[in-house]
Amino acid sequence: MPIGPRPFRPTGLSLLAALLLSACAGAATPPPAPGAFLVGADISALPTHENHGAMYLENGHPMDAVALLRRHGFNAFRLRLFVHPNHEGIVDNDLSYTLALARRVRASGARFLLDLHYSDTWADPSRQSKPASWASLPFTELVRRVRTYTRDTLARFAAEGVTPDYVQIGNEITNGMLWPDGRVDFSKSGDSAAWDRLAQLLKAGADGIDEALPAGKRPAILLHIESVGNLPRTKWWIGNLLSHHVPFDLIGFSYYPEWHGSLTDLRAALDWTATATGRPVLVAETAYPWHPDAHFANIAGRLAFPVTPAGQRSFLDALAATVRAVPGGRGAGVFYWYPEAVPTPDLFVWLGGACALFDQHGELLPAASFARDLR
Repeated sequence: MPIGPRPFRPTGLSLLAALLLSACAGAATPPPAPGAFLVGADISALPTHENHGAMYLENGHPMDAVALLRRHGFNAFRLRLFVHPNHEGIVDNDLSYTLALARRVRASGARFLLDLHYSDTWADPSRQSKPASWASLPFTELVRRVRTYTRDTLARFAAEGVTPDYVQIGNEITNGMLWPDGRVDFSKSGDSAAWDRLAQLLKAGADGIDEALPAGKRPAILLHIESVGNLPRTKWWIGNLLSHHVPFDLIGFSYYPEWHGSLTDLRAALDWTATATGRPVLVAETAYPWHPDAHFANIAGRLAFPVTPAGQRSFLDALAATVRAVPGGRGAGVFYWYPEAVPTPDLFVWLGGACALFDQHGELLPAASFARDLR
């Protein structure tokens, strides 16, 4: 029979080095209250942008980006971690890099979500490559490595005083993780052996978390998928998760409107998942354009909100309202992906910064205040 829910515990440098010190020395933004709606940002590329000269401004004045987002109502930050990244572009997120950024998050008083990719590079629905050093491991050894890597990583964060509040086991794992061993396929929904393997890998990650920390200090486990626009696929995935008794505390969805349908589609996925699992649900990644780069110029007519700063703000207001309306108070929050994506010398920036929460000069956009204005 399915296990009961794990306890849900929402617990609590160049020029920018000086900005960070001044931000920490000044009046601190209060930490979020227990059970508060999470308004988060994935700022995993922030130090890379800063090291290439990016500056973040409010009314023309440079500020530390973490402190600035906190001041505008963001109460959580998501940081990705690769195993042995190649440091190409913004693939810089090794352990030392992520620990340093986690210290900034903790100093700001915000909650901290650690996103374990279990890869040396991006893990998403189209690719879930094993770390190169794990590539030849037999499956039983791969399961063991997931457990020990997770355990040792969490132990290191704890030793540094930056234990995450939430840990994400894998990134956008609708199609599984650590391919080919952990790959699952909706078109082959009768392949129970594939789900048996994925479940073993997910359980190994959960075991590693449990081994790293005493019971009262363990982070909540988040599992992250991206199948909002395909409710049958979501039901297939969640159904297998439950039937294989995989432990978790929250389910997160990616929601990018150009790929994942309407807010009505999102609401259907959130409501069904919250009811079926009895757990909180959230949007683990989202973004919306404030100006039409070449990509969005071609699809703007298919989007429900204008591709303008005001349209970006309206999208986030509507998105937050959609998540907060999940029955039973199980809509847990929204995380914005890559708000720091301002055009920066010598960096390839996703969509030219069209979906950032700062304009091309680094000035904070109106959409960032949606967090502060939530009622």
